[in-house]
Amino acid sequence: MFQLINPLWLFAIGGISIPLIIHLWNIKKGKTLKIGSISLLGESSRQSARSLKLIDLLLLFLRCLLLIVLALILAGPLWNSKINTSSTKGWILMEKQNLNETSNHFKKEIDSLSKLGYEFHFFEPGFQYAKLEDALNQNKSEIGSEQLLPYWSLIKLLEDEVPGNTQVFLFTPNLLNRLGTERPLVTHPIQWKTYTPSDSTATWIENAWFNESDSVNVTIAASSPNKTTFKTIAIDPASNNSPFEFDIQNAKASLKFKDKKQSDSLPVTIDTATIRIAIYTDKFKNDANYLKAAVTAIKKYTGRKIKLTEYSTINIPSDQNIIFWLSETVIPLGIVPLNLFFKYEKGNIEVINSKLNLSPPMNSIGKEDIKLFKRNAYPGNSAGGLSVWEDGFGNPVLNLKMENKLPVFHFYSRFNPDWNELVWSNDFPKALIPIILSDQHASEIHPSDKRIVRQDQIAPSFIKESDTYAVKNQERKKSLENQFWLALISIFVLERYLTFRNNLN
Repeated sequence: MFQLINPLWLFAIGGISIPLIIHLWNIKKGKTLKIGSISLLGESSRQSARSLKLIDLLLLFLRCLLLIVLALILAGPLWNSKINTSSTKGWILMEKQNLNETSNHFKKEIDSLSKLGYEFHFFEPGFQYAKLEDALNQNKSEIGSEQLLPYWSLIKLLEDEVPGNTQVFLFTPNLLNRLGTERPLVTHPIQWKTYTPSDSTATWIENAWFNESDSVNVTIAASSPNKTTFKTIAIDPASNNSPFEFDIQNAKASLKFKDKKQSDSLPVTIDTATIRIAIYTDKFKNDANYLKAAVTAIKKYTGRKIKLTEYSTINIPSDQNIIFWLSETVIPLGIVPLNLFFKYEKGNIEVINSKLNLSPPMNSIGKEDIKLFKRNAYPGNSAGGLSVWEDGFGNPVLNLKMENKLPVFHFYSRFNPDWNELVWSNDFPKALIPIILSDQHASEIHPSDKRIVRQDQIAPSFIKESDTYAVKNQERKKSLENQFWLALISIFVLERYLTFRNNLN
């Protein structure tokens, strides 16, 4: 059965109106030619005229067909055929990325499965069938989808594609950055074998920015199977001994490694902006002083350009990146920061004997807990949001919500030693870094990250549901893209030949 992966591309068939319009536009009304005798005009001349008209119509048809075939190629043509499960014992799955290395690593096992009648399928959306020998001979170990799906997401898709009663053997690297975020629940058992790729180290530029002395601070990441570490160094852009290459285009400065052997030599834009932070307070003057000391420590530690200003009136400029609203008064409508809000919440004050848990955890072994003495009651009807800091009972003390497309941190305590010991802790500035400098702690794992996971961490959760397992799809999907490309080239060659012949006549 014929099927299309992206049928929306069929709308491109509407492009055949272009050759139709050109053809109709070029039709010219015949002219009457007066001659003295018609004895020399016979049947042969009428046949020539009719032949010329047929060639024009054939050219029109071929040009329209070119656009139709191109649209079908973009739509991703597939042919679904019924699978004889009695002759197909199972599937061998590998992704195009690192296909040769994966095959060589598990060569004995894959060869044994192939001799037993196991079919090879690409581990990518569609799970297309292919001959393993042909795929390996193409020497495309480094190719793959432009945007690779995580393994766990592909496992979910595989559930709907693999035929029932078919054994599945999956072979992949064990990289953390390919895993995904949510472990899937599957009903089809999968034998998943992993290995550590030979290219097991990587170095890349995490970020870069101009500091107060107009030199550049660069954070370099170094990754191995066991860990990823970050190191920040200061460099002089004018120095010839720098390991980085600088470039300026469209008024933006960027840098990359001079050494092309670096695993990630893509340029990184240098941040030239100044982070403007406004602190508004009324009766919480001491809280503002503690906060200013912490921000000053962050500025000195990171070397970022930070301009900190305290306000006691609501005349706060509109160009502030961050606003700390250390007040229980209502925020006026006209005060909106560019990046985020941090605001005190008010409510019933609860006196408790607990601790403050920061995220990410920062207290080292042997350090004392950050004690929490007071907090505002967390409203029970408050829905949504992300708990950033919590008390010892798991209740949010700092909660993050998106309000009108702006991150807003709601703080249910105070920057005051009467409320907690956070302001006395060395972890206070560290806890504020992810808030003030969100780019310092990216939530997504870098594509060059080489950390690996254990076999028990990567395997999906299996749910035994025999009824569901027995009614799986019994079809094989084969791409028709190569056949359509061959047809497209053949039609194009024929169209060019007829056009050249028509012009000669």
